Amino acid sequence: MIPFLLKKDFSFLRAGLRCGGFIDLALIILALALHFQLGVWFNIGVIALAGAAILDDTSKIIHRYRDDRYVAAATALFASVALMFWHSLLLFQRLARQR
Repeated sequence: MIPFLLKKDFSFLRAGLRCGGFIDLALIILALALHFQLGVWFNIGVIALAGAAILDDTSKIIHRYRDDRYVAAATALFASVALMFWHSLLLFQRLARQR
């Protein structure tokens, strides 16, 4: 909604998204190699990263995708929303287990 209202290009988020994605990937590999669980803060970080990805994808849909590329645009946006939804579910599950 924000990119539609502001009509601003959020392409400045791409460097942070790329860096955050590599950090998340490194943490996942370390967790698998060293047999420890990623905690609540990891889920919160991925949810924030997915929110930034949704902003970036929506901005790309407005400014970069052509009208005949609607399937690619919808798929990219869906992937970001699905990532946020999945990690939100994991976060709520972890918080419910801690009670």
